Amino acid sequence: MGRRRCHLAILLSAAGAAAVFAGCRPSEELDPHLRPKFKEADVKGVVGDPCEEIVKAFVELGVFDSQATYFDPDGVVDRGTFVTWLVRAWNIYHRDHPKKWIRLAQVTAQSTWTYNDVMPHTPLYPYLQGMIDAGVLVAFEKGEWDYSHTLKREQLILLRNAVVTRPDRDAVFAPEEERDDFRVALRAFLADADSVSEPYLPAVAYDCTRGESIALAFPDVDLEARESKPTLGPARQVKNREAVFALSKLGDRTYKHASVSGLGPWEPLPEDEQKALDEADQAARKAVAGGHEH
Repeated sequence: MGRRRCHLAILLSAAGAAAVFAGCRPSEELDPHLRPKFKEADVKGVVGDPCEEIVKAFVELGVFDSQATYFDPDGVVDRGTFVTWLVRAWNIYHRDHPKKWIRLAQVTAQSTWTYNDVMPHTPLYPYLQGMIDAGVLVAFEKGEWDYSHTLKREQLILLRNAVVTRPDRDAVFAPEEERDDFRVALRAFLADADSVSEPYLPAVAYDCTRGESIALAFPDVDLEARESKPTLGPARQVKNREAVFALSKLGDRTYKHASVSGLGPWEPLPEDEQKALDEADQAARKAVAGGHEH
């Protein structure tokens, strides 16, 4: 049985077992005794908001632009901005683990691009193309990325899980002929499972059983509810507050760990060192892909 089928089997078995949730909800902060050391950033709009601590940490750590002075928690985030924050946060959280970094795509005369609206001269290009080049993101949407469009909940779940679960693409992507199976299983978890767009079905299904994007970003979606199935609202616009909550923890790293480590902002490796790591990563992905064949 291939790994994709194993993932679907887990989803199907979990659908009939309410107890599965006890072991798949996100754990509490790994080191609750740690206190972030970020500076008192003058960020207006977040004082007293639940996301205040995270936003100030993101300014200091470099997830946000250093000149950021205002943050509207209830404003909506666009697709391009979230990808930029996601890659920055991941690299900063793992700055002591270079093999896990997502290398930003370099702009040269030989640069290639996947989406017509994210070409080398655009600010988003190093981040989005870097995710694609690293095998983190599969170009499942054709033509344009629509980076200025508001991010939807189902899109946040896919993008975050693509980074956190790599190189296990089965946790996020699946061929069209298998997506109906995920939708059928997902109906046991969400009242609006039929509203999830096809490309996002595997990622949302994964999150309902083994992920934590929903729990971090959307506390209004209680997957542990016993009386009735929750509604995700997959096409709902993502608020800035929800976006930073989703990025407050990536894998086993958090903004607090990054802040107290004292290592300073993340900086890319020299090109030759990063190239060697990229080649090693490509070999690893090929090995994983071989294990998926069934």
